[in-house]
Amino acid sequence: MRRNIKKRILLSAAACMALSVSLSSCKKSYESEFNEAKVSVEEGTLTESTANTAAAEAQTLTSIGPTVPADNAQEHVSAETSAYIASQTATVQSGSAGTSSANAAAESAAAINFETRDETVYITKDDVNIRKAAVDGEVLGKANTGDSFHRTGYSDKWSRIEYNGVTAYISSDYTTTTVVEKKTSESVAFNTGWEFGGNSKINSGTATLYYATGSNKKGKTVCVNAGHGTKGGSSVKTLCHPDGTPKVTGGSTAAGNTTATAVSSGTTMQDGTSEAYVNLKVAKALKSVLLERGYNVLMIRESDDVQLDNIARTVMANEMSNCHIAIHYDSTTSNKGAFFMSVADGIKNMYPVSTIWQESDRLGTSVISGLSSNGVKIFSGGSMQMDLTQTSYSKIPSIDLELGDKVSDYSDSTVSVLAKGIADGIDVFYS
Repeated sequence: MRRNIKKRILLSAAACMALSVSLSSCKKSYESEFNEAKVSVEEGTLTESTANTAAAEAQTLTSIGPTVPADNAQEHVSAETSAYIASQTATVQSGSAGTSSANAAAESAAAINFETRDETVYITKDDVNIRKAAVDGEVLGKANTGDSFHRTGYSDKWSRIEYNGVTAYISSDYTTTTVVEKKTSESVAFNTGWEFGGNSKINSGTATLYYATGSNKKGKTVCVNAGHGTKGGSSVKTLCHPDGTPKVTGGSTAAGNTTATAVSSGTTMQDGTSEAYVNLKVAKALKSVLLERGYNVLMIRESDDVQLDNIARTVMANEMSNCHIAIHYDSTTSNKGAFFMSVADGIKNMYPVSTIWQESDRLGTSVISGLSSNGVKIFSGGSMQMDLTQTSYSKIPSIDLELGDKVSDYSDSTVSVLAKGIADGIDVFYS
């Protein structure tokens, strides 16, 4: 009487890979009927005719993966074996997916054949990505209408260019060898549809966005806000916080109030000059230095008056820039030195402060470091906690920077040092 013995041997993930067969479709079985053995694979069949060969095959297969226990002739797998196979399957599939993705990216990049070029190209639209590698490379910066670059390679999809001393890539769709007039600046109007825009009460004025024009573009926009300088601003009240909660520290408005002056008139310097004038003088000097260093600059105010309250200025900065620096002088008379208003502990959990306060404090620390390195006197530790409308509404790194007080020097030479120190701090922040 013939006895039929049937065994299932399940291969481990490693064995399946060794046989170059997809794990998801890999299926092996071994059948032994005295002198006949068969090994079947889903994509093909291998047949051996001798029992010796079958036995050798069985021994090899048994050595490379879990098997059904010898005392179990049923067609099921132990829980331990099932778990093992499942874990191996997941690992291999995950690895295969990652490898496939990486290979696809490499093949995509390798497939681009660049024609050698030695020419100047111009950008035909705003906000075009400049990438470290073609297709999906890290974004190194942004290009705007009229920006020009030296192109060293061309394909119908991508152009290889020189950018800040390194090789970079930009979409060929937005390049031309025809000279395009560069947009060096544009007027920016307030949009009440921006987040928190509805809380602004004075917003008919416009700011000006200046674009860096050199070859060292940073792809960053700094909002330079010359404090004060809004006629009628002191007679209008706006919410201190976006959520209507009361202030937690004193200042020009006492703690506990839910509304504050929309834009105060500021202090008066010892010689009778308005703080607003001195703030603007520093802001203009800073603008020049930042543009030279490759930063775009959003100038909130460039004249004695701009009809933008503190909320409008902050909301505009949120939408149009990467960081926000408001220039001020304190009302004391001790020539106390420079410091920034750090975020008050009592509002650190309030939105949007909770999302950005640490970066705001880092920006302030960086700027104070830049000023100190240029010999500027620093007050106390360089910061003072304060609950301000500006920082309460900020969604980007934002500081109120006090550069001294009403008896501080603001001569041309001093202002130049201040501008350089602030710019040095911004460089540190973005390094």
